[in-house]
Amino acid sequence: MVADVLLWDFGDTLVDERWMRAPPVGCPTWEAAWLEVMAHSADRWNLGAVTSTQIFDALSVRTGMAREQVEAHARRCCEQLVFNETAWRVAKERWLPQALVTVNPDLFTDHVVPVHGLTAVFDVIVVSSAEGTDDKSELCDRALTRLGYSGPRSAALLIDNRGDLVNAWIDTGGAGYLFHNDEQFQTDLPHLLGAPGPI
Repeated sequence: MVADVLLWDFGDTLVDERWMRAPPVGCPTWEAAWLEVMAHSADRWNLGAVTSTQIFDALSVRTGMAREQVEAHARRCCEQLVFNETAWRVAKERWLPQALVTVNPDLFTDHVVPVHGLTAVFDVIVVSSAEGTDDKSELCDRALTRLGYSGPRSAALLIDNRGDLVNAWIDTGGAGYLFHNDEQFQTDLPHLLGAPGPI
């Protein structure tokens, strides 16, 4: 495959997306509370219609933790991401011009991005909550525009763990790779991108 630009997904592509499920000491009900709140609010949070403050308040009610404790724990979770070694290495080496294109809430932009220095890794970062849409293909289009990319759409490669999103991007004329796991990505990498070096 000949790719001119990379469009990286984040959760379960570059990192294990379960980072917010880790319970704080003394709160064994955290994960259940988190899943309950997300069932009701995740979509709106990812669209920017709900803020982190509102999510923290809801978690405080369900866990009995003080709101300040909830926020502190959420921030700690964001600091302790588990990166997929090969995918993250390739992203950090910046083999091609690249954007991070992710469906995530304001907590991601406010905390994950600066803590992990993502602006130094990606030329462009496009987050659904800031954009007001969770349509991955639309987010990819916005990323290409901000990258100043004017090449063939078929050379814009989306790397994502969700097959429906990869297929939707391919249906628009883009290129896609379905990320199953880091081991498979390492095996596929020579065929996917060849052996370029950092730009």
